[in-house]
Amino acid sequence: MTLGTVDTLRSETFLTEYLVPGRPVLVRGALAGWRWAPPWDLTTLAERFGGLRVPLYDTLFALRGLSTFGDYVSRHTRAAWHDEPPYLRWFSRQGPERLPWADDAFAALVEDWSVPTFLPDSGYVFPHPARAADPVRDSFPGKGIFVCGAGGRTRLHTDPWGSDACLCQAAGEKRVIMFPPAPGGFPLWRDARPAFDEILEPGDAVYIPAGWCHTVLALSDSVSLTWNFVHQVHAGRFTRHLAEGGAEDATVRYFR
Repeated sequence: MTLGTVDTLRSETFLTEYLVPGRPVLVRGALAGWRWAPPWDLTTLAERFGGLRVPLYDTLFALRGLSTFGDYVSRHTRAAWHDEPPYLRWFSRQGPERLPWADDAFAALVEDWSVPTFLPDSGYVFPHPARAADPVRDSFPGKGIFVCGAGGRTRLHTDPWGSDACLCQAAGEKRVIMFPPAPGGFPLWRDARPAFDEILEPGDAVYIPAGWCHTVLALSDSVSLTWNFVHQVHAGRFTRHLAEGGAEDATVRYFR
């Protein structure tokens, strides 16, 4: 199967052709049903959440400092920042740490967005809700609002917890590059060849399978909503992850 983009994706097809084998896919127009249709406006977001405190990170996930949402938008977007901007990764509560969590913002946005219809609404083992799971309303690992100015990036990494991820693009464009899992670890950079290299546009969603190294570059001011999960089709993989020390991870303990 050629990796890349599709214009439509049924949930049954996603399950058998992408989720089970762990193949990435970008779905064009997957957010067409959102009440607040993409592209979202940063000025409007700043009006709604400008006074709330937010954490700023480097090109991976090291905390660089705190700001307010409004200050970040005014200082680091709209071409106001000429170097690589810090990255606003505003997560919902992931544990007992005292951070500016995004739960109040997600509560305010609850009617504005929805989960792409190709994703399962049940059968999750991480998190493990007692009912149908809804990342809009429920707590999920890695659930966050990601905002960055043009030029912001996330360096090459794999997601934690042996989990898959979905990223919904609410505003701006991002280049998403992925490399498949490789026996023995990631190859030398000069020998690495991406299996997925696509531009994520407002209204698109991308599925990032567990174990895939990926890097993301904001080509313009960007707003994304994202979360991680493990579905029951990969319960065995998650069980191995727990047995190999993952059960001691603070986020795993929080969600289980």
